[in-house]
Amino acid sequence: MKVQVENVDSIKKKVEVTLPVEKINELRERIYGELQKQAKIKGFRPGKVPRSMITSYYKEYITDELKKRMVQETMFDALEEAKVNPVGQPVVDFIDEADKHGYVLECEVIPEIELPAYKGIEVEVEPIEVTDDDVAKRIEGLQQMHAEIVAKEGDRGAQKGDLVIVKYQGYEDGKPIKGVGTEAYPMELGSSTLMPEFENEIFGMKENEEKEITVSFPDDYPDKDIANKTLQFKVTMKEIKEKRLPEVNDEFAKDLSFENMEALQKGMREEIHKEKENLRNKGITQKIMDTLIGSAEILVPRILLEKRVEAMIEDAKSRFKPDRLTAEEARAIEERFRKDFEKSAETRIKTEIMITKISEKEGIKADENDVQERIKKIAEDAKRPYSDVRSFYEQYNLLSNLQSNIIEERTINFLRDNAMIKEKS
Repeated sequence: MKVQVENVDSIKKKVEVTLPVEKINELRERIYGELQKQAKIKGFRPGKVPRSMITSYYKEYITDELKKRMVQETMFDALEEAKVNPVGQPVVDFIDEADKHGYVLECEVIPEIELPAYKGIEVEVEPIEVTDDDVAKRIEGLQQMHAEIVAKEGDRGAQKGDLVIVKYQGYEDGKPIKGVGTEAYPMELGSSTLMPEFENEIFGMKENEEKEITVSFPDDYPDKDIANKTLQFKVTMKEIKEKRLPEVNDEFAKDLSFENMEALQKGMREEIHKEKENLRNKGITQKIMDTLIGSAEILVPRILLEKRVEAMIEDAKSRFKPDRLTAEEARAIEERFRKDFEKSAETRIKTEIMITKISEKEGIKADENDVQERIKKIAEDAKRPYSDVRSFYEQYNLLSNLQSNIIEERTINFLRDNAMIKEKS
């Protein structure tokens, strides 16, 4: 077997594979042998069909099967010899010459790039500040989380912060609308989960009280069946409960595993500082990568880009319900997804290529022990047995992805550690 490589450009290579006549004859003889055992031609017993007859009856099959087996039995070794690692299925073009047998593979590959200077990149950031107000809001959030839900006191109507259950049915021109109604809809008043016109009318309603509400829906309302319509709703207040907040004191702090309020405030300050630091680190990473990608010419393989965009589209489609969309609307949404995702997918692929090349140059790696430790951490966080988590990653062939993630994290940390971070004054 003879293998020759032609560099078409930085992301495309042609690999010509020429096979010796002996290999072609071996493949052809194997095909003839299989056909002779299986061929059923009138007038001949199985296994006794003349070769000339098989050639005549199965000429196209033999030609196609020969080409298929040429690729199946030699492509892997040819690519390995050529040191070419395609990012997708290569395009095969067969050599059609009397004295030359083989094929040409057109492959898209991850490009070789000229790395820009990646150490000492200057990044200006805002200083991290945790205010007393930040701490107070965090403790207020904890107070809300630990609120006790109790039956409302007295005969008062529903008010902000109450948890209510309402029954409602939507009508258009006096006729009930199928699918726009429920026997029991839970909601927290003031949480802005419903349209203001609906929610505002519920304030003040008492248990078992009935009310009619008119709501005008905008053109861009997600439910196309009621968008741009004015509907009437018959609403019944079925239940009202209120949140009873715990008192914020040393006992509250102890319930949260802190010694006292001072320790709680200190813990919340440290927690918020860590969150802001993580957020700032993400911003630093983004600025570093923007600088590096902007300083290098990186062509993205089209096959890789299309695969990434298709995966993003499928993920997005799984998040909305297409059952109420017409075929034309579904196509329009998919096309919009495609336009929105293509740029971000291209940027992400460029980032991955840049990180891969830097990690290779710096010798940043991850071995089996690193993968094992990461799975242990994932298992601990998920409170699952290590063996279950390991089996999951093995079953879905995710171990190599996990290893790549570790290398990417280490490379990003390396770039941040070697950047010049300046806080704004």
